[in-house]
Amino acid sequence: MRAARGFLKPCFAVAGIAAVIAAVAGWITAGGPGAWGAPAGVALAALGFAGSVQAVAAAEKIDLRLTLPMALITYAFKLVIAFFALWTVQSTAPNALLPFACGIVGGAVAWLATQAVWAYKAKIPYIELDQPS
Repeated sequence: MRAARGFLKPCFAVAGIAAVIAAVAGWITAGGPGAWGAPAGVALAALGFAGSVQAVAAAEKIDLRLTLPMALITYAFKLVIAFFALWTVQSTAPNALLPFACGIVGGAVAWLATQAVWAYKAKIPYIELDQPS
């Protein structure tokens, strides 16, 4: 799994670029609340994806059959965190809610697109190369 986690660095790099772009776009469209809300949404998405990768990798060390249940659990947990974060932003800074939500969506798209490009270019064998005779 360690080799398969090679996409984390490029994904974080693209998420950083997306956060800067989100901050500028948020500032232009919504002023100060947008300037912090949009990149905060990108950061939440990136941290959620990275947390899922780490949780699934930890489950894989225990037993490969635990990876799907762990992925589903982390997905549900991420949804709860995202809804709680959206509720908190709406309660404390309603002007930042739309930029924050757009940042979450933009961060997710940036992360997933980067991961897809990495997976397309990666040389990952689909069969076991070192099989004992």
